[in-house]
Amino acid sequence: MTTPVPASDRPALRFATGTTVKDFAAYTEWLRVAEDCGYAMLTTGDSQSLWADPYVALTFAAQHTTVPRLGVTVSNPMTRHPAVAASASSALQHISGDRFVLGISSGDSALRNIGLRPARVAETEEYVTAVRDLTAGRAARWQGADLELRWPPRRTPVWVAAEGPRTLRMAGRVADGVVLSNSLTREAYARNLGHIAEGAAEAGRDVADLEVWCMANVVPAATEQDGIDQVRSVLAGTANHVFRFGTEGKGLPDALRPAVEELKRRYDSAHHASPETAAHNAALVDELGLTGFLAAHSTVAGPLGHCVERLHEIAEAGVRNLVVAQFVPEPLAFMRTFADRIAPHFR
Repeated sequence: MTTPVPASDRPALRFATGTTVKDFAAYTEWLRVAEDCGYAMLTTGDSQSLWADPYVALTFAAQHTTVPRLGVTVSNPMTRHPAVAASASSALQHISGDRFVLGISSGDSALRNIGLRPARVAETEEYVTAVRDLTAGRAARWQGADLELRWPPRRTPVWVAAEGPRTLRMAGRVADGVVLSNSLTREAYARNLGHIAEGAAEAGRDVADLEVWCMANVVPAATEQDGIDQVRSVLAGTANHVFRFGTEGKGLPDALRPAVEELKRRYDSAHHASPETAAHNAALVDELGLTGFLAAHSTVAGPLGHCVERLHEIAEAGVRNLVVAQFVPEPLAFMRTFADRIAPHFR
Protein backbone atom coordinates (compact mmCIF):
# COMPACT_ATOMS: atom_id res chain seq x y z
CA MET A 1 0.00 0.00 0.00
CA THR A 2 1.34 3.44 -0.91
CA THR A 3 1.72 6.18 1.72
CA PRO A 4 0.02 9.52 1.02
CA VAL A 5 2.38 12.44 0.50
CA PRO A 6 1.42 15.52 2.58
CA ALA A 7 -0.63 17.96 0.51
CA SER A 8 1.71 20.79 1.55
CA ASP A 9 4.60 19.10 -0.24
CA ARG A 10 3.05 18.45 -3.64
CA PRO A 11 0.23 20.00 -5.70
CA ALA A 12 -3.36 18.94 -5.13
CA LEU A 13 -5.62 17.51 -7.82
CA ARG A 14 -9.40 17.56 -8.15
CA PHE A 15 -11.01 14.50 -9.71
CA ALA A 16 -14.16 13.98 -11.76
CA THR A 17 -15.28 10.76 -13.36
CA GLY A 18 -17.88 9.69 -15.88
CA THR A 19 -19.72 6.89 -17.57
CA THR A 20 -21.96 6.29 -20.54
CA VAL A 21 -25.49 5.19 -19.66
CA LYS A 22 -27.17 2.16 -21.21
CA ASP A 23 -28.85 0.60 -18.17
CA PHE A 24 -30.49 2.91 -15.62
CA ALA A 25 -30.65 0.26 -12.91
CA ALA A 26 -26.87 -0.10 -13.15
CA TYR A 27 -26.52 3.68 -13.32
CA THR A 28 -28.35 4.04 -9.99
CA GLU A 29 -25.69 1.96 -8.25
CA TRP A 30 -22.90 3.70 -10.17
CA LEU A 31 -24.15 7.09 -8.95
CA ARG A 32 -24.36 5.90 -5.35
CA VAL A 33 -20.80 4.61 -5.37
CA ALA A 34 -19.44 7.63 -7.27
CA GLU A 35 -20.93 10.08 -4.78
CA ASP A 36 -19.76 8.01 -1.81
CA CYS A 37 -16.25 8.06 -3.27
CA GLY A 38 -16.18 11.85 -3.25
CA TYR A 39 -15.70 12.75 -6.91
CA ALA A 40 -16.08 16.48 -7.53
CA MET A 41 -18.06 16.00 -10.74
CA LEU A 42 -19.87 13.18 -12.54
CA THR A 43 -20.08 13.29 -16.32
CA THR A 44 -21.58 11.61 -19.33
CA GLY A 45 -21.26 12.14 -23.07
CA ASP A 46 -23.67 13.04 -25.85
CA SER A 47 -23.70 10.42 -28.60
CA GLN A 48 -27.31 9.44 -29.21
CA SER A 49 -26.56 6.38 -31.36
CA LEU A 50 -24.28 4.82 -28.73
CA TRP A 51 -25.85 5.52 -25.32
CA ALA A 52 -28.70 7.26 -23.49
CA ASP A 53 -29.50 10.95 -23.85
CA PRO A 54 -27.26 12.99 -21.51
CA TYR A 55 -29.96 15.39 -20.34
CA VAL A 56 -32.18 12.49 -19.34
CA ALA A 57 -29.23 10.72 -17.69
CA LEU A 58 -28.12 13.77 -15.72
CA THR A 59 -31.68 14.63 -14.66
CA PHE A 60 -31.76 11.11 -13.25
CA ALA A 61 -28.34 11.75 -11.66
CA ALA A 62 -29.56 15.01 -10.14
CA GLN A 63 -32.35 13.10 -8.42
CA HIS A 64 -29.99 10.41 -7.09
CA THR A 65 -27.10 12.59 -5.85
CA THR A 66 -26.78 15.72 -3.74
CA VAL A 67 -23.15 16.92 -3.82
CA PRO A 68 -21.13 16.42 -7.04
CA ARG A 69 -21.42 18.66 -10.06
CA LEU A 70 -22.95 17.07 -13.14
CA GLY A 71 -21.48 17.63 -16.59
CA VAL A 72 -22.01 16.78 -20.24
CA THR A 73 -18.56 16.13 -21.72
CA VAL A 74 -19.47 16.91 -24.38
CA SER A 75 -22.37 17.86 -26.71
CA ASN A 76 -22.17 19.63 -30.07
CA PRO A 77 -23.86 22.46 -32.03
CA MET A 78 -25.29 20.23 -34.76
CA THR A 79 -27.82 17.93 -33.08
CA ARG A 80 -29.40 20.48 -30.69
CA HIS A 81 -30.45 24.05 -31.44
CA PRO A 82 -28.88 26.45 -28.89
CA ALA A 83 -32.30 27.42 -27.54
CA VAL A 84 -33.05 23.72 -26.96
CA ALA A 85 -29.72 23.21 -25.20
CA ALA A 86 -30.18 26.36 -23.11
CA SER A 87 -33.68 25.38 -22.06
CA ALA A 88 -32.61 21.85 -21.14
CA SER A 89 -29.58 23.19 -19.27
CA SER A 90 -31.68 25.67 -17.32
CA ALA A 91 -34.12 22.93 -16.38
CA LEU A 92 -31.25 20.77 -15.15
CA GLN A 93 -29.94 23.68 -13.08
CA HIS A 94 -33.35 24.05 -11.42
CA ILE A 95 -33.53 20.31 -10.68
CA SER A 96 -29.91 19.87 -9.56
CA GLY A 97 -29.54 23.02 -7.47
CA ASP A 98 -27.13 24.68 -9.94
CA ARG A 99 -24.75 21.72 -10.17
CA PHE A 100 -24.80 21.37 -13.97
CA VAL A 101 -22.14 22.32 -16.54
CA LEU A 102 -22.50 21.92 -20.31
CA GLY A 103 -19.53 21.01 -22.46
CA ILE A 104 -19.52 21.68 -26.20
CA SER A 105 -17.22 20.58 -29.01
CA SER A 106 -17.46 20.49 -32.79
CA GLY A 107 -18.93 16.97 -32.62
CA ASP A 108 -17.52 13.51 -33.29
CA SER A 109 -19.29 10.14 -32.94
CA ALA A 110 -22.72 11.73 -32.44
CA LEU A 111 -22.40 13.21 -35.92
CA ARG A 112 -20.47 10.47 -37.71
CA ASN A 113 -23.12 7.94 -36.80
CA ILE A 114 -25.92 9.96 -38.42
CA GLY A 115 -24.04 11.44 -41.36
CA LEU A 116 -23.71 15.05 -40.18
CA ARG A 117 -20.60 17.19 -40.51
CA PRO A 118 -18.82 18.65 -37.48
CA ALA A 119 -19.35 22.29 -36.58
CA ARG A 120 -16.78 24.81 -37.72
CA VAL A 121 -14.85 26.87 -35.16
CA ALA A 122 -16.91 30.02 -35.87
CA GLU A 123 -20.16 28.05 -35.56
CA THR A 124 -19.06 26.58 -32.26
CA GLU A 125 -18.10 30.02 -30.94
CA GLU A 126 -21.49 31.46 -31.93
CA TYR A 127 -23.25 28.48 -30.37
CA VAL A 128 -21.38 28.68 -27.06
CA THR A 129 -22.06 32.43 -26.86
CA ALA A 130 -25.77 31.89 -27.60
CA VAL A 131 -26.19 29.20 -24.93
CA ARG A 132 -24.33 31.28 -22.35
CA ASP A 133 -26.46 34.33 -23.12
CA LEU A 134 -29.74 32.45 -23.10
CA THR A 135 -29.12 30.71 -19.78
CA ALA A 136 -28.10 34.07 -18.31
CA GLY A 137 -31.47 35.53 -19.31
CA ARG A 138 -30.15 37.59 -22.20
CA ALA A 139 -31.27 37.67 -25.83
CA ALA A 140 -29.00 35.82 -28.26
CA ARG A 141 -28.29 35.49 -31.96
CA TRP A 142 -27.86 32.21 -33.84
CA GLN A 143 -27.47 32.00 -37.60
CA GLY A 144 -29.24 35.33 -38.08
CA ALA A 145 -32.18 34.60 -35.79
CA ASP A 146 -33.00 36.37 -32.53
CA LEU A 147 -33.46 33.97 -29.61
CA GLU A 148 -34.93 34.33 -26.14
CA LEU A 149 -36.07 32.02 -23.35
CA ARG A 150 -39.43 33.26 -22.07
CA TRP A 151 -39.37 31.30 -18.86
CA PRO A 152 -36.93 31.84 -15.96
CA PRO A 153 -33.63 30.36 -17.19
CA ARG A 154 -30.76 29.45 -14.90
CA ARG A 155 -27.17 30.47 -15.60
CA THR A 156 -25.17 27.48 -16.86
CA PRO A 157 -21.38 27.35 -17.23
CA VAL A 158 -20.50 26.39 -20.80
CA TRP A 159 -17.18 24.68 -21.42
CA VAL A 160 -15.47 23.88 -24.71
CA ALA A 161 -13.56 20.70 -25.52
CA ALA A 162 -10.63 21.88 -27.61
CA GLU A 163 -7.45 20.47 -29.15
CA GLY A 164 -6.18 22.70 -31.96
CA PRO A 165 -4.81 26.26 -31.61
CA ARG A 166 -7.83 27.97 -33.18
CA THR A 167 -10.38 26.16 -31.02
CA LEU A 168 -8.29 26.66 -27.88
CA ARG A 169 -8.09 30.41 -28.53
CA MET A 170 -11.83 30.48 -29.20
CA ALA A 171 -12.45 28.73 -25.89
CA GLY A 172 -10.30 31.31 -24.15
CA ARG A 173 -12.44 34.08 -25.65
CA VAL A 174 -15.93 32.82 -24.86
CA ALA A 175 -16.06 29.69 -22.67
CA ASP A 176 -16.35 29.34 -18.91
CA GLY A 177 -14.02 26.35 -18.99
CA VAL A 178 -12.02 24.08 -21.27
CA VAL A 179 -11.77 20.29 -21.53
CA LEU A 180 -8.45 19.05 -22.91
CA SER A 181 -7.53 15.68 -24.39
CA ASN A 182 -3.97 14.42 -24.98
CA SER A 183 -2.58 16.98 -22.51
CA LEU A 184 -0.93 14.91 -19.78
CA THR A 185 2.66 15.85 -20.61
CA ARG A 186 4.28 19.07 -19.42
CA GLU A 187 4.86 20.25 -22.99
CA ALA A 188 1.32 19.53 -24.19
CA TYR A 189 -0.38 21.16 -21.22
CA ALA A 190 1.79 24.29 -21.42
CA ARG A 191 1.21 24.60 -25.17
CA ASN A 192 -2.56 24.25 -24.88
CA LEU A 193 -2.83 26.55 -21.86
CA GLY A 194 -0.84 29.14 -23.80
CA HIS A 195 -3.38 29.12 -26.63
CA ILE A 196 -6.25 29.45 -24.15
CA ALA A 197 -4.49 32.39 -22.51
CA GLU A 198 -4.05 34.09 -25.90
CA GLY A 199 -7.77 33.83 -26.58
CA ALA A 200 -8.67 35.06 -23.12
CA ALA A 201 -6.42 38.09 -23.58
CA GLU A 202 -8.10 38.88 -26.92
CA ALA A 203 -11.41 39.20 -25.06
CA GLY A 204 -9.96 41.12 -22.11
CA ARG A 205 -10.24 38.06 -19.89
CA ASP A 206 -7.80 36.25 -17.62
CA VAL A 207 -7.05 32.59 -18.23
CA ALA A 208 -7.13 32.09 -14.46
CA ASP A 209 -10.89 32.72 -14.60
CA LEU A 210 -11.48 29.62 -16.75
CA GLU A 211 -11.71 26.10 -15.36
CA VAL A 212 -9.38 23.78 -17.25
CA TRP A 213 -9.99 20.02 -17.01
CA CYS A 214 -7.89 17.29 -18.61
CA MET A 215 -9.23 13.92 -19.68
CA ALA A 216 -7.23 10.96 -18.33
CA ASN A 217 -7.48 7.20 -18.68
CA VAL A 218 -6.45 5.79 -15.29
CA VAL A 219 -5.99 2.02 -15.42
CA PRO A 220 -4.65 0.13 -12.39
CA ALA A 221 -2.92 -3.02 -13.64
CA ALA A 222 -0.07 -5.42 -12.90
CA THR A 223 2.22 -3.48 -15.25
CA GLU A 224 2.02 -0.22 -17.14
CA GLN A 225 1.86 -2.09 -20.45
CA ASP A 226 -0.97 -4.30 -19.20
CA GLY A 227 -2.98 -1.20 -18.37
CA ILE A 228 -2.25 0.49 -21.68
CA ASP A 229 -3.30 -2.67 -23.52
CA GLN A 230 -6.75 -2.41 -21.92
CA VAL A 231 -7.39 1.04 -23.44
CA ARG A 232 -5.84 0.76 -26.89
CA SER A 233 -9.23 1.29 -28.55
CA VAL A 234 -9.68 4.41 -26.41
CA LEU A 235 -6.27 5.66 -27.54
CA ALA A 236 -7.44 5.19 -31.13
CA GLY A 237 -10.66 7.10 -30.45
CA THR A 238 -8.82 9.97 -28.81
CA ALA A 239 -6.36 10.23 -31.70
CA ASN A 240 -9.18 10.16 -34.24
CA HIS A 241 -10.92 12.96 -32.36
CA VAL A 242 -7.89 15.14 -31.59
CA PHE A 243 -6.38 15.01 -35.08
CA ARG A 244 -9.54 14.74 -37.19
CA PHE A 245 -9.24 18.28 -38.60
CA GLY A 246 -5.47 18.27 -38.97
CA THR A 247 -2.24 17.78 -37.07
CA GLU A 248 -0.65 21.24 -37.08
CA GLY A 249 -0.02 22.85 -33.71
CA LYS A 250 -0.95 19.75 -31.74
CA GLY A 251 2.49 18.42 -30.83
CA LEU A 252 2.45 15.45 -33.19
CA PRO A 253 5.94 14.47 -34.39
CA ASP A 254 6.35 14.61 -38.17
CA ALA A 255 7.33 10.94 -38.26
CA LEU A 256 3.91 9.94 -36.86
CA ARG A 257 1.74 12.04 -39.18
CA PRO A 258 1.29 9.36 -41.88
CA ALA A 259 0.28 6.83 -39.21
CA VAL A 260 -2.31 9.21 -37.76
CA GLU A 261 -3.77 9.89 -41.20
CA GLU A 262 -4.10 6.14 -41.75
CA LEU A 263 -5.75 5.69 -38.35
CA LYS A 264 -8.32 8.39 -39.18
CA ARG A 265 -9.06 6.70 -42.50
CA ARG A 266 -9.69 3.30 -40.91
CA TYR A 267 -11.24 4.22 -37.55
CA ASP A 268 -14.70 2.72 -36.91
CA SER A 269 -16.93 5.30 -35.16
CA ALA A 270 -19.71 2.75 -34.65
CA HIS A 271 -17.62 1.39 -31.76
CA HIS A 272 -16.32 4.67 -30.37
CA ALA A 273 -15.70 4.59 -26.58
CA SER A 274 -16.69 0.92 -26.44
CA PRO A 275 -13.55 -1.12 -25.64
CA GLU A 276 -15.52 -4.36 -25.32
CA THR A 277 -16.54 -4.24 -29.01
CA ALA A 278 -13.70 -2.25 -30.58
CA ALA A 279 -11.02 -4.84 -31.38
CA HIS A 280 -10.51 -3.29 -34.82
CA ASN A 281 -9.81 0.16 -33.38
CA ALA A 282 -7.57 -1.29 -30.66
CA ALA A 283 -5.42 -3.11 -33.21
CA LEU A 284 -4.84 0.06 -35.22
CA VAL A 285 -2.69 1.86 -32.67
CA ASP A 286 -0.28 -1.06 -32.34
CA GLU A 287 -0.17 -1.75 -36.06
CA LEU A 288 0.57 1.91 -36.82
CA GLY A 289 3.15 2.38 -34.06
CA LEU A 290 1.13 4.99 -32.16
CA THR A 291 0.55 3.31 -28.80
CA GLY A 292 3.48 4.75 -26.87
CA PHE A 293 2.99 8.34 -28.00
CA LEU A 294 -0.77 8.34 -27.41
CA ALA A 295 -0.53 6.66 -24.01
CA ALA A 296 2.03 9.18 -22.74
CA HIS A 297 -0.40 12.02 -23.49
CA SER A 298 -3.62 10.49 -22.19
CA THR A 299 -3.10 7.48 -19.91
CA VAL A 300 -1.94 6.65 -16.40
CA ALA A 301 -1.54 2.89 -16.06
CA GLY A 302 0.16 0.25 -13.97
CA PRO A 303 0.55 -0.61 -10.28
CA LEU A 304 -1.07 1.81 -7.85
CA GLY A 305 2.23 3.28 -6.68
CA HIS A 306 3.24 3.98 -10.26
CA CYS A 307 -0.15 5.61 -10.96
CA VAL A 308 0.30 7.87 -7.94
CA GLU A 309 3.76 8.97 -9.07
CA ARG A 310 2.55 9.55 -12.61
CA LEU A 311 -0.32 11.70 -11.33
CA HIS A 312 2.14 13.68 -9.20
CA GLU A 313 4.14 14.38 -12.36
CA ILE A 314 0.97 15.58 -14.08
CA ALA A 315 0.10 17.84 -11.14
CA GLU A 316 3.62 19.26 -11.06
CA ALA A 317 3.22 20.13 -14.75
CA GLY A 318 0.38 22.46 -13.76
CA VAL A 319 -2.74 20.30 -14.19
CA ARG A 320 -5.22 20.77 -11.35
CA ASN A 321 -8.42 19.07 -12.60
CA LEU A 322 -8.73 15.57 -14.08
CA VAL A 323 -11.74 13.78 -15.55
CA VAL A 324 -10.88 10.15 -14.84
CA ALA A 325 -12.26 7.87 -17.53
CA GLN A 326 -13.59 4.43 -16.56
CA PHE A 327 -12.51 2.15 -19.37
CA VAL A 328 -11.99 -0.66 -16.88
CA PRO A 329 -13.67 -4.08 -16.43
CA GLU A 330 -15.22 -3.33 -13.00
CA PRO A 331 -16.10 0.38 -12.66
CA LEU A 332 -17.51 0.18 -9.12
CA ALA A 333 -14.42 -1.55 -7.76
CA PHE A 334 -12.24 0.89 -9.69
CA MET A 335 -13.97 3.91 -8.10
CA ARG A 336 -13.54 2.51 -4.61
CA THR A 337 -9.87 1.68 -5.21
CA PHE A 338 -9.23 5.11 -6.69
CA ALA A 339 -10.95 6.85 -3.77
CA ASP A 340 -9.14 4.77 -1.12
CA ARG A 341 -5.69 4.31 -2.63
CA ILE A 342 -5.02 7.13 -5.10
CA ALA A 343 -7.12 10.24 -4.35
CA PRO A 344 -5.82 10.72 -0.77
CA HIS A 345 -2.35 11.54 -2.14
CA PHE A 346 -3.66 14.69 -3.83
CA ARG A 347 -5.77 16.47 -1.22
